[in-house]
Amino acid sequence: MTVESTETGQLGRYLRLFDAGPRLGWVHRDPESLRRPFAEPEPRRQQVEVGYENRATAARLDHEERRGSALKVGGGVAAACFVLSYFAGPVMAVLGVVAIVVALARMALAAQRLNSATGHLATQQGALEQHFQSSWQMWQQRRHHHESGQEEWVRGLDAWGSLPLGADILRLDVFGGSQRGREGFLTVFGASTLQDRPVIVIDLTQALVCRELSVLAEAAGVPVDVQLLPSRMAESSIVGGLGPHELVHALVEAVHGDSPEAGRADRAVDTRILTQLCGALGDDVSVARLGAGLRVLMGEADDTACLSRDERNRIADDLLNDKNKDQVRDSLFRLVSFVHPLERLGTAREGRGPGYLTCLALDFGAGSASTELLADLAVQSVTRRLASFQETAPAVLVALGEQGLQRRHLEQLAQVCERRGSPLVLLQPHLRDAAEQMIGGGTVAFMKLGNHQEANVAADFIGREHSFVLHSLTDTEGRTVNTSVAETVGSSVSRGTTHSESVTRGRNWGSSSSTSYQGGSNPFSSSSSTSSGGSHSTTTGTSTSVTHTSNESTTRTTGDSDSTSLATGRQRVYEYVLEPTQLQALAEFSLLVVERRAGGAVLVHPADCNPNIVLLDRVSTAPLPQFDPAPATQIPAHHPAPQHPYPAAPQHPYAPTAHPAAHPAAPPQPYAPAGQQPYPTAPTQPYTPGFQPTAPQQPQQPQWPSHGQPHQPGGGGDWTQGPPANWPGQQPGTHR
Repeated sequence: MTVESTETGQLGRYLRLFDAGPRLGWVHRDPESLRRPFAEPEPRRQQVEVGYENRATAARLDHEERRGSALKVGGGVAAACFVLSYFAGPVMAVLGVVAIVVALARMALAAQRLNSATGHLATQQGALEQHFQSSWQMWQQRRHHHESGQEEWVRGLDAWGSLPLGADILRLDVFGGSQRGREGFLTVFGASTLQDRPVIVIDLTQALVCRELSVLAEAAGVPVDVQLLPSRMAESSIVGGLGPHELVHALVEAVHGDSPEAGRADRAVDTRILTQLCGALGDDVSVARLGAGLRVLMGEADDTACLSRDERNRIADDLLNDKNKDQVRDSLFRLVSFVHPLERLGTAREGRGPGYLTCLALDFGAGSASTELLADLAVQSVTRRLASFQETAPAVLVALGEQGLQRRHLEQLAQVCERRGSPLVLLQPHLRDAAEQMIGGGTVAFMKLGNHQEANVAADFIGREHSFVLHSLTDTEGRTVNTSVAETVGSSVSRGTTHSESVTRGRNWGSSSSTSYQGGSNPFSSSSSTSSGGSHSTTTGTSTSVTHTSNESTTRTTGDSDSTSLATGRQRVYEYVLEPTQLQALAEFSLLVVERRAGGAVLVHPADCNPNIVLLDRVSTAPLPQFDPAPATQIPAHHPAPQHPYPAAPQHPYAPTAHPAAHPAAPPQPYAPAGQQPYPTAPTQPYTPGFQPTAPQQPQQPQWPSHGQPHQPGGGGDWTQGPPANWPGQQPGTHR
């Protein structure tokens, strides 16, 4: 990318990348999702008590009843009294007037009761309405106050927060990703780590993915040492400071680094040859002198001035006899072939001081045996220097290329970093071969994996989980038609004869006599009567009945029914936490960090490692805080964290130790910015440090060679120039 100057200096907000706290990327959270709605319900109008309404209704009914009775009864009585007053006198007229007065009094009393009940009801209704209006206005004020407080609080929240690297994590393996994605990750993680410790970047991609980090660090005032291999191997310090024993073992491991099962015999023979040669060379051992000594052993002409005549004679005559030379000729030829291209290593290092950020990078170019040897040698050099390093161990970032490295070399580096407490990050573009065997050695993160087999391996590593998913859908539609016809014809005949005969005979005889007094003037007057009788009866009867019945019936039944049913079925399945297709469809800067917890639970933390996120508003370089519950009306106080300059530079593992007098002592804090100024344009965030170091007005950047142009070694002064004009992203109108 191209760092453009702004009104805040050359770096502007990019300087926030160097805030303390190693971070892997940024996590986005919409502040609006934290907004808490106003939970208090809106007040409602209260109903008047039933007693008031009942009293008013009773008073109205009583008033209507009394008014009707007064008009009917009182008016009728008064009219009758006035009519009777024509016959009975004025008394009846007075009674009519009294009746009218009584009726009017009853009407007035009912009206008074009605007005009283209605007034009390209206007063109660008015009081309740006034109370409702007051409550509603106060509720509106509280809601407005709550919403204003929430708006102010949400406006002050950050939308982006960092995903930090756990303090107990010493190794991180990142698999996949494009070159631009890995470059962004190196920039974000490397810049944030520089506040805590020095950083060593081993860039073996031959795409210079460490360029962005080094340019930003140089502009921020951090001492940067970029060593391009093989174009500038003369300025490299990968073999400087190594003792003869360490140099021999590093060369042997680098020579045999292309073999997964390097033979111990071949390695032992090469180690013995180089060890004896170092003994003949004395204390002054370098790659150039080793190459010259190997050519002498081979019997080849050597016109360099690396060895004196006495050293040549001693190596040729006393080191190996003729028989041994014949037996190890293959080993000598192999060592000469590998060491000869490396003889310029470190020959022009004088004048170059140590860097707080050291980048060992393979520059543009096709792969070759010497390039691969330099890659293995760089890893071996870092491994052996860290093992004996006495100061604060630097963080090591290794960006592997397409060819990769042997598993045993990477595991050696991981063991040394773990023993020294040095964070190690391995960026591997593919998940295959040695990378597949090493997965799980530390915390694992994934970027975009385009290959489906690699995506399957990553999905298997993340694991599976149980879940309930939709298993089946059943949609049934049916129609039923039923028609039945039944016809019944029946006939019945019944005939019956009944014969009955009855004879009744009776005989009844009786007699009676009576005497009665007639009265009158003759007291002896009387009469008498006598009667008698009898009866006899006989009855005979016969009856006959005949019944004939016929019936016929027809029944018809028709049925029509429709039915529709929809059923869903769910079942428990054991599926991927992340499908391989999801890993293949990740964005360029997407990063998925896999965390395994006790009990087998797997958490996947998504992040975005695009360095340009710091240019956005509402971005914090600290993790986003958790709110439960969310604050209602208050805004979190702003507590600016003190920002410390870069710590004092310890003795860097790449500082040359063979000739310490050739290098002047570095100032105590050569990489601290000149002044402390707040970010002028960054909005005040509650989680953003109040003060940050700013870049110097005229920073110096390392000169990166353009593609296809050979480099002419010219000493340390070449590294103070800016990037060449033809570098990608430097042309007008382009942006990288």
